Amino acid sequence: MRLEPLSSAHAEDILRGQDEYLAAEISGRRWDAQSLAAFLARVERWRADGPLREYAARDGSRLVGGAGAVLLGAGLDHGQAALTYWVLAAHRGRGYGHLIATQVAQLTAADPRVQELVLRIDAENLPSQAVARRLGAQRTGRWARHPGDHTRRVEVWTLPAQEVAAQLPCRS
Repeated sequence: MRLEPLSSAHAEDILRGQDEYLAAEISGRRWDAQSLAAFLARVERWRADGPLREYAARDGSRLVGGAGAVLLGAGLDHGQAALTYWVLAAHRGRGYGHLIATQVAQLTAADPRVQELVLRIDAENLPSQAVARRLGAQRTGRWARHPGDHTRRVEVWTLPAQEVAAQLPCRS
């Protein structure tokens, strides 16, 4: 599985693969072609080293999900980055969530500006909680507004970037 910058090339796969569960977790509603196109047009202007990054996750030629890293935003302190990950309905239950989260966590933790990763997880999203636990994130006991749906609350989990870096293979 590999990550690549999310772009308009992924629109059809996202529209075809989304379901109500994914819509609720991302923005509270399903993407339509127009709103997704507008979002992807903004994403394509973001820089790889910028404060907002969105990735598509591919297994071979198939889009299986994606992830994001936000280094600036509401509820984030200096040195924190919000980590998000998602899996299209047809690919859930196969370990992609963990693979995607691990890869984006490693990319984000490698940024010297990031000391801590923040995950915001709905209390009923047990698969995402399992991914966070396996990644090494810990519950903080704090709650925040859902980034895409301010009528909902999510639990805040954190993971020190140095712990992610310690899991990387040694390079000589």
